[in-house]
Amino acid sequence: MDRMRIDPNSSGSTRLRQAGVFTPLSCSSKQRGFTLIEVMIVVVIIGVMSTIAIPAFSEWRDRQAVRSATQTLMSHLKQARVTAIAENRSVTIDFTSTTAYTYDTGACGTCRNLQMDLTQFGSAAFTAVPTDRTFNSRGTVNFGNMTLQAGAQSNQITINIVGRAYFQ
Repeated sequence: MDRMRIDPNSSGSTRLRQAGVFTPLSCSSKQRGFTLIEVMIVVVIIGVMSTIAIPAFSEWRDRQAVRSATQTLMSHLKQARVTAIAENRSVTIDFTSTTAYTYDTGACGTCRNLQMDLTQFGSAAFTAVPTDRTFNSRGTVNFGNMTLQAGAQSNQITINIVGRAYFQ
């Protein structure tokens, strides 16, 4: 039975050699290249490895999305508290949807009105639209919890009455 081989380093001037295909008659005594079965085995191994790696990558991506969104929100909560105390004014974080909020809303001359979109972190979103948080000039705030989630990963952020934020 004639088997065709694919030679990755073919040379020569015939049309078959330029295409990298040899028949047993044109091969030297030392055959080179890969058989179809060898190529199929490599494809199967790559397929098995992909079925193992893709779910792990998806879980990692969700974990990173929640982690990044949580760190950004925690930073804004802490910055709002410090700004409220330092500038002796109220600073509000307005949660407009499950995927967006506005930091330092207001009509004052120093208000930043920075809009944050959580979709920049992937699939991270709040499980429900949180209550707006307003830090007063003493750093206190309306306390409560909010949960960020992406896939099966989630972080709960808690703000206590004195304005300190932490997550679990």
